[in-house]
Amino acid sequence: MSQIGATPITAPGWTAKPKNGVAVVDCDVHHNFRNPEQLLPYLSTFYQEHLLDQGLHLGGYPNIPIRTNRTDLKGRMKSKDVPVKKATGGDPRDFNFTLEFLQEEHLDPWNIDYGLLTGPPPFYGYSGLPDPDWAAALCRAFNDWTIEHWLDRDERIVNAILVSPSDPTQAVEEINRLADRKDTAAVMVPMGTSMPFGNRFYHPIWEACEQHGLPVVSHIGGGGGAARTTPTPVGYPTYYMESRMSRPTVASAHATSLICEGVFEKFPDFKFALIEAQQLWAVSVMWHLDTDWKALRDQTPWLKRLPSEYFREHIRIGSQPMHEPEKPEQMYQMLEMLHADETLIFCSDFPHFDWNDPVTIFPKLDDDLHHRIFAGNALDMLRMDTGN
Repeated sequence: MSQIGATPITAPGWTAKPKNGVAVVDCDVHHNFRNPEQLLPYLSTFYQEHLLDQGLHLGGYPNIPIRTNRTDLKGRMKSKDVPVKKATGGDPRDFNFTLEFLQEEHLDPWNIDYGLLTGPPPFYGYSGLPDPDWAAALCRAFNDWTIEHWLDRDERIVNAILVSPSDPTQAVEEINRLADRKDTAAVMVPMGTSMPFGNRFYHPIWEACEQHGLPVVSHIGGGGGAARTTPTPVGYPTYYMESRMSRPTVASAHATSLICEGVFEKFPDFKFALIEAQQLWAVSVMWHLDTDWKALRDQTPWLKRLPSEYFREHIRIGSQPMHEPEKPEQMYQMLEMLHADETLIFCSDFPHFDWNDPVTIFPKLDDDLHHRIFAGNALDMLRMDTGN
C-alpha cells in the first residue's frame, strides 16, 4: 500500500500545510495496456482469434492523427519487456503506461488522495462498433485486466467500470458483475454514442447504476470511425484543434437529453459526470433550458422543477480542459455562474499532453470552494469508502 498524500507541494494557489481528510480527488486518470495482446487472457477463444486476426479495429478520426500522451514523458513510459505489435494496433509511444509510472509522476508528487481510472481514450471507439458483442467483450477484458494489474495495489486507485452503451443488457450484466468490488467507484461510458443519453434505450444502464449507488462518468470520445457518429454535427473537421471545439456541443446535447427525458425524476439518486468537454457550455444550458421550460413545459410534464435545479443536483462537469480567460476576475465569474461549488470536479486528464495539474490551473480560491472542486463534489458523487 502506498501512503495517501505522499509529498505536499508548495505553489501559488496551493498549500503544503498538513491536511485534514481527503483534499484531492482526481476524477480523470487514464490508464492503458502496453500491447492490445495483453487482453488475450481475458477473452474467449473466439475473441482471442478475432483480436489476433483483425486487431482492435475500434476506429477513430483517421483524418486527425494525434498522439495524446505528454512528449516529455515518452521515455519514462516506454516498456522494455512488452513490445507493441502493429498487427493488433497501437503506437508504441501511446501504449506504455504502468501503475508505477502513475505513482511516481502524478499521485506522489501532486499529493493525490484518490485517482479514478477512466481507461484509454483510443479504446473508447468500442462505443461505435457495429458489433455490440465485440464491444462488450472488449470492455469485460479491459475491466479484468485492470483488476489484475492496477487495483488492490494502491489504496488511492479507484475504478470506473467500462461498459458499452450500445447493448444495455450486457452493460447491466457487467455492472452487476463488478459493482460489489470495494474499489469500484463509478461506471464509465464514452460520449460518442448513436443517441443522446436521456433516451429510454439507456435507462436499464442508469437503473443498474442507481441500484448500486454508482454514478456514470462519461468522457469525450468514441463513436466515430467504425460506424455511427461524426465528431461534430456538421461532419468531420480538418484539424484536431477544430474537433476539440466541438466537445461542448456533445456534452450539451447529453446533459439536455438527460434532463428533458426525465432521467433524474425516474432515478432520483443517480448522478452523471461529463468530463473533458470544457465548462462554460453548462452555464448556457442551464440558463436557456430554464427559459424554454417556462414556455414549453407542457412538452415535458414529468419535470417538476427548473431544469437548472436538476443540473445542479445531478450533473457534474470536469475541470479539464479548463477555460483560461483573459482576466482572472472572469474565471471567478465563470465559476460563480457555473455553481462550481456544486457542479465542478477536478480532473487532471493525466498523462495527456494538455493535462492539468492541481496547482496552476486555478487562481487562488477561497477554502470552501477549493475543497468542493478538488474533493467535496467528487466525494458526494463517487461511491467510495474513504475511511472518514
